[in-house]
Order: sequence, then structure tokens, then C-alpha cells
Amino acid sequence: MRKSSGKAKNPRAICLEILNQIEKRGDHLDRLLSDSFKRYRHLHSLDRAFLTELAYGILRWRERLDWVIRHFSDIPFEKIDREILNILRLGLYQLQFLSKIPYSAAVHEAVELAKRYRGQKGAGFVNALLRSFIREKDHISYPDIHQDEALHLSILYSHPLWVVRRWIQVFGFDQTLRICNFNNQISPLVLRTNTLKMDREELLKRLKEKGLSPFPTPVSREGILLNSPPPVSELPFLKEGYFIIQDEASQCVASIVDPRPGERILDACASPGGKTTHLAQKMKDTGEIYALDLTKEKLRRIQELCHRLGIKMVKTILGDATKPLPKSLLFDRILADVPCSGFGTLRRNPDLKWRRKEEDLRRLSELQLVILENLSSYLKIGGILVYSTCTVFCEENEEVIERFLGNHSEFRLDPLEEVLPPEYHPFIHQVFFKTFPSKDEMDGFFVARLKKIG
Repeated sequence: MRKSSGKAKNPRAICLEILNQIEKRGDHLDRLLSDSFKRYRHLHSLDRAFLTELAYGILRWRERLDWVIRHFSDIPFEKIDREILNILRLGLYQLQFLSKIPYSAAVHEAVELAKRYRGQKGAGFVNALLRSFIREKDHISYPDIHQDEALHLSILYSHPLWVVRRWIQVFGFDQTLRICNFNNQISPLVLRTNTLKMDREELLKRLKEKGLSPFPTPVSREGILLNSPPPVSELPFLKEGYFIIQDEASQCVASIVDPRPGERILDACASPGGKTTHLAQKMKDTGEIYALDLTKEKLRRIQELCHRLGIKMVKTILGDATKPLPKSLLFDRILADVPCSGFGTLRRNPDLKWRRKEEDLRRLSELQLVILENLSSYLKIGGILVYSTCTVFCEENEEVIERFLGNHSEFRLDPLEEVLPPEYHPFIHQVFFKTFPSKDEMDGFFVARLKKIG
């Protein structure tokens, strides 16, 4: 059948392109949206907002949408063409969740996309299924909570069944329900003030003068929460480098590193550069920060961010954090912001729910331990090694630290109360800094601070 010509540039067609790319290559949603905004410059702000709503909404609610598709499809779900499946998800999301979209418009656009991708046969299948849903939507049978509460939550609140089962075992049903519901909410927009150019009070004042509703974040002293923000591309002062977009939990990591002007710092796995540039701010752009990552593209993003923020001290290193560094250096402090499953960030990254599998946790924990083992040899005696993830699973958090300390008697956990200001103390659990999304209204992060004592 004839493939899409690429000429259709309305939000629904662009959303379908994004969904197909995620299915085929596992690309990240936020990057695909950003690239689409640059590519399709004709889109006005309402179109961009609609595209964002569609893409995030479909990925948030994919499991529930797929349950409906299974209910109405006369083709086994596994045999449905992948592009037709995404067209069905696109149409059903509008019919189920966007009350302002007329049914006729949602069905017509989905049928036209199916026709363009898979001809009349594909269009007929899409049309029949969507119209069956419209007629019978009030009679769909969902999993019974009394027969299988995990499956009930998995489908109704659209989370992988393995995740729901783990959370019920650890937290119980009611707390798991709150977690799933929280993850399906739209994430707030949080900024981090670039204190190299102005302080937070001045930025708050300027944002208010532009008609926005900014509020200081309660924990990070550089953070600003924006209520009802415009599209990111229309934010005032973004290009001037007065701030970057960074969740409040992520902003807390630099305070735990606690860098000092003039020191030599390594930020491993540094892209896209949020924590790198935060460290530079705290060091007043004085000293050396080496930002390490795997690809030239990731390093380019860090360099672009540093340029926008006016930061000059950052040097980039192309390399693998699991292998010997290309430079023979010793560092005063090292930040190991390691690759992880990312399950503390599902509000902002709903695509992660479907990209990660349970077996990934063990694989990632092994990778995380190798990174720690490797980086620890580049730290000066008396230096600080900070381990950071944005996940909520103990395999990637406490267990990695326990295994590392079991192999390295020259390291000990450093008390966080002595480093962090009082507003951080509620998030100190035993010897670790931990935030949990549904409880703390920010991303889920785990941070451990280790000191090399010999």
C-alpha cells in the first residue's frame, strides 16, 4: 500500500509520525516533539498545544486504549498493522478523553490517515472500529477489581501490569491507585533561574510583568513554578538564557554535590546538561567541569545550553562512563547521574512506561554499579562521589549503593543533614535523599552522597 507522502502537516498527522517513530526506533517523546516544532514551523500555538496534548495523552493512556481496541477488533490485536494501530489510538483518544473534539472530526481524520497509509481496506477497518466504540462505549467491560485488582488498575489507569503488581506488593492498593493517577496528570512546568544572569526574585518580577503566574518552589532556591504556562517555544526570556526548564527534584542534586568555586568536577552521563550547568552556577563559572557522555550529539546539546546560559567553564569529553576516561585526571567531586529506568518521571515521560521491561531493572543496576566502580578511581581522597537516579526501584537505588560499599571500604556515606539546608531535610530518608512523585509533587529521585576516606 501507498505510504504517507509526508505532506500532511496537521497536528494529527504529525502526531501519527511521532507515534510511529517511537514504535519503530524507541525515540524519546520530548525530543520528537521539539524536532517536530522546528520542522513544521507553520504550526501556530494552538496547533502545537493540540499536538502536545495528543502525543502525551495517547502515551499516558495507551493500555486503556488498547483494551478498547481488543474489545472491538475482529482482527487479533497482535496482527493489527502497527501504523493502523496508532491511528486507532489517535482516534480513540480523542473520542474518549477530548470532549471538545466532535466525534465526526475525530473519525474523519483517522479514516483519512488510514486511507493515506493503508488504502481503502485500512480506512474501512478504522472507520468500523471507531464507530462501534461510539455506539457501544457505555457497555465496554473492564477487568473486575474484585477478581484481579492489579489488572484492573493496569487497564483503567494505563500502567504496565508488572509495575502495578510490584507497587501493590510494596505500597498496597490505595497508594498504588494514587501513584497511577498522579502519573497520568499533566506535569507542571518548573524553571531553574540562571543565577549567573539574575536572581530568582528578579526573574519572578519579570515573568509577572509578562502576564504569567510564577511562584517560587518550596525546596529549590532557584526554582520557579509556572501555573498555566504558554507553550515552551513562547516562554519569554528563554532564548536570553535567564532560566532553563528543570524539575524541582532534579534541581536538588547540585546542592547535594555542593561544589565550590575553583574545584575540578566530573559530571558523568551529563546530557542534556541541566545538572552540569547548575553545578557551574553554584561555582560561579569558576573552576573546571568536565561533562562526559557517549555521543557527539549529546555533547553538542550541552555546549548549546552552556552557550545560551553564558557558561564558559564546562569542557566536554566524548567517552563511556563504564570505561577508562580519555583524560588522566583526578576530581574533587564526581556526579554519577546514571542511566536508569526513569520511573520517577512518568508524568513528563509517559513513553517510558512502554519502553521499559521488568528485566531492564537488573540490567540497569549492573550498568549502574559498573559506572560507580569505574568513576570512583578518578576521585581524590577526601573527594565526594554523588550517585543519582530518577527512578523509584530499590534495585537501581539502595541495592546499588550497598553493593558498591561492600566492595569499597575506602568510601562511606556522607551525612546529608550537614550539607543541605533545612527545607531539604524532610526528603532525607536514613542516609539518602529521596523524593516520591505522588507524595512530594515532584519527580521521583534517589541521591546518595559518598566520601572517599582512604
